[in-house]
Amino acid sequence: MTRRGGTNHALAACLVLAALLSACRSADVTDVPPNRGAFATGGRSGTILPPAPGGGPAPAGAGGTVVDPDGPPPGVGGMGGLAVDAGLAVDAGLAVDAGGVGGVGGGMAPGSSGGSGGAPPPPADAAADRPASAPACGCTPAEICVEGRCQPRGEVVQPNFAPCQQPPCLNVLNNCRVPLWTHAVGTVPIDEGLVRKLEPGQTFRYSALPAFGGGRLYAYYKEPEVKQDRARLVSDFNAFVEMTVDRDGVGRWAQNYNVSYVDSLSLPVSMKGRGASCAPTQCGFRYDDWIKVLKACPTELRFVHGDLANCMGSYNYCITRDGDSSYDVTKEDCLKMQRAHGRPGSAIYGGVFPDRPSEDVAFWDQVAAWNRGTAAGDTNDDNYYVNQPFNRYAGWIHRDLGCPRVYAFSTDDHQDKAGFVRCAADELDVIWCPNR
Repeated sequence: MTRRGGTNHALAACLVLAALLSACRSADVTDVPPNRGAFATGGRSGTILPPAPGGGPAPAGAGGTVVDPDGPPPGVGGMGGLAVDAGLAVDAGLAVDAGGVGGVGGGMAPGSSGGSGGAPPPPADAAADRPASAPACGCTPAEICVEGRCQPRGEVVQPNFAPCQQPPCLNVLNNCRVPLWTHAVGTVPIDEGLVRKLEPGQTFRYSALPAFGGGRLYAYYKEPEVKQDRARLVSDFNAFVEMTVDRDGVGRWAQNYNVSYVDSLSLPVSMKGRGASCAPTQCGFRYDDWIKVLKACPTELRFVHGDLANCMGSYNYCITRDGDSSYDVTKEDCLKMQRAHGRPGSAIYGGVFPDRPSEDVAFWDQVAAWNRGTAAGDTNDDNYYVNQPFNRYAGWIHRDLGCPRVYAFSTDDHQDKAGFVRCAADELDVIWCPNR
């Protein structure tokens, strides 16, 4: 869960999960802007291996594997909600970045990279002219509305990663139709901060990982000029997921992970730990349909490259400069929150209330409710994003895209709605463009 003004993420997350997690303390970390982390340097390297004979997985080992891009292994996945192993205790040393770039729980802070750079925003308030979010086309959960017609979301591939010989391991598959560049950062060194190219169908493994907090795995959909940075992202043409690795109360390796679209949305993705209690958390459907639906972004598309772009999160949208002012006071999607609740849209969408401690759960429940257009504490998804004012971008992700269990705004984990997963496992699989 993400807050502004230096509020401690680890403590906030413990409040949300107190009924299930047994040992928790605050982490002393530095508050930094999102996508501009201040992490340590260095790290172990993984290896991208050539395809094995016959196009199957590469031999077992600490390096990467290659999946045949012409025929990903079959499999079916599912949406995952909050899944926490009741036998796990949060490691007392778990560090979570209070600035948003590394905390498990999507988020941003003032100065997020999403608010500047890339293609200039259009002058018209296109978002205000679009209809409110609502289930579209009458599609089933296994379908997605694309240009007015229900289309199958597609099955989630199940890649045959080689066994992890040096755990813990982070396995990454590029199942998209375009090259991606993978880059891992955290509060401790990961892979020397190297940026590695993954062709469609190729995988990479980060192995022998140390315990770390504040982790992000970036996927750049445009080749970055900088190919190494041990501390932060190297391009705004990116998607990311968040993860940490620690040990549970009995000494097992534990994975903590979530999908975050708080800053922006560009690529579909799936995450799942390799443990008996590990649930998947994901958002996606077939790539061709994804790039069509992406064009219906309710805020603004920036950082356009080929068919892909970043749909700006509501906070980044509202802090965008507009002449001598900002969208907070010139665009309807931001102004409506000020009129209804007496707070700027950016504050409500981004959780920017530095005078409010994370322990004030009732207040943060209210902020989450303002985003959802419902009453504080409401746990019924059917009531969300129905009655304006609400966070249109979040409604688009949760309802229109059919992804109810991912982070779409900074307090989206309230009422356990953000798909954060903690489980005992040696490995975590991340699949970009998981549906086929």
